[in-house]
Amino acid sequence: MNNWTKILGILLICMMHAVSSRAQEAYTDTIRNRMGADSIYVKVVRDTVWMDKSEPILPSDVIVSKPYGRFDRSILNFRFIPKGKWIGGVTFSYINYESDDSRLLFSLFEDFDCNLRTLSVKPFVGYAIKNNIIIGLKFGYNHTNGRLDNISLQYDDIDFSLKDMKYTEDSYSYAFFHRSYVGLDADRRFGLFNETSIGYNRGTSRFARIYNNELKSTEASMHEITLGINPGMSVFIMENVSAEVSFGVAGFKYRIEKQTNELGETGRLRNSGANFKINILNINIGVTACF
Repeated sequence: MNNWTKILGILLICMMHAVSSRAQEAYTDTIRNRMGADSIYVKVVRDTVWMDKSEPILPSDVIVSKPYGRFDRSILNFRFIPKGKWIGGVTFSYINYESDDSRLLFSLFEDFDCNLRTLSVKPFVGYAIKNNIIIGLKFGYNHTNGRLDNISLQYDDIDFSLKDMKYTEDSYSYAFFHRSYVGLDADRRFGLFNETSIGYNRGTSRFARIYNNELKSTEASMHEITLGINPGMSVFIMENVSAEVSFGVAGFKYRIEKQTNELGETGRLRNSGANFKINILNINIGVTACF
């Protein structure tokens, strides 16, 4: 009897060892990722319960960003502009304002007649130092032409009028910019970006008006330092060509002007300011090539 007990004990120990070895056997299996692909392999260990012993493997086009503090919003940032690529393009901005379009807004004024035109062209070039991170240089030309033919106000004891006033300005700008993209889809077609730039502007302006039937004019040369934040959206319309639109939401400027009138008298003007709102005079539409 004792011999049978020993034999059964030995067989039981061998069976337990075989089951334990089988339970710890690792093998590969497939799971479906959020992109719908079935080609992601993970290590799984079979034990009392099935447990995933590895981190999920994301597609190579997804840029993993380190969360700030305790916040991880799990936003997928797809690679939009690969590291090592060059981009180049040009943006345009054109505004034409007519007083006839704002009769209701300026209903208190009588015989209000004015016109304002602004044209801006800005070519740029940049290099991707990281995936979706661009640094580069931007150049620009801006032309403004304004005319006030007549404006008059009569309200209670207030009575004044202005007429025959003209203003022109031509300026050139040079800026260094940093642009950060967020890819919205795996096909690298849609993306958002934020552009921060610091620049220097220089140019000339001329203000003229008729006073006592005489022409009065003031010419000025200006130097300006600007800091701007311009978010926007980009869409690839071809394999390496995208269309984009951006607008200014915040900015700071410091400006110095030297003025000279028709009599040769001179003066200086310094002003600075900041704005934190959408600037309708800084809406740009452009085309960008990636190569």
